[in-house]
Amino acid sequence: MSRVFFAADMHFGHERLAINRRGMTIKEHDELIIHNWNSVVSKNDTVIMVGDVTFEAPELIPMYLSKLRGNKKLIAGNHDNVACCDLMRSLGIPVMGCLKYKGFFVTHIPIHPLEFDFSPKIRGNIHGHIHDRIINDPRYFNVSMDRINFTPILFEDIETMVMISKANII
Repeated sequence: MSRVFFAADMHFGHERLAINRRGMTIKEHDELIIHNWNSVVSKNDTVIMVGDVTFEAPELIPMYLSKLRGNKKLIAGNHDNVACCDLMRSLGIPVMGCLKYKGFFVTHIPIHPLEFDFSPKIRGNIHGHIHDRIINDPRYFNVSMDRINFTPILFEDIETMVMISKANII
């Protein structure tokens, strides 16, 4: 049975981010993400990468993605430039600007809160971009590596956490 995971802001090969923001060498950073990814994702699972696979470095994409299990899809982030997206497509990876998945908007950058008013059936927004920060609203779920222990997170776990957060507000 295949499962669906989400992960954002891998930033493979981004030395400044690894050292200054995540407190690791680039080697430690990249190896940690690869190890954690492969410890939970099987070859038949799907991982929706919610932006920023690298830091505008398409030359790194084939090497890193070849080390990661699962079927990959990309929601393009602000650092997934045209060359990165074109290369992903050439590798057979679907690239999208956003996705509607089981009642959630999936976007790299969090959606504006008014989007929920225009789309009342939307249950939440799975996003990345803001790294270790959170939006104090139970409709938002940040899947940046900084927030999910550098490990892709199962959709069912996101769903459960969103429901618990909403229940605690009521």
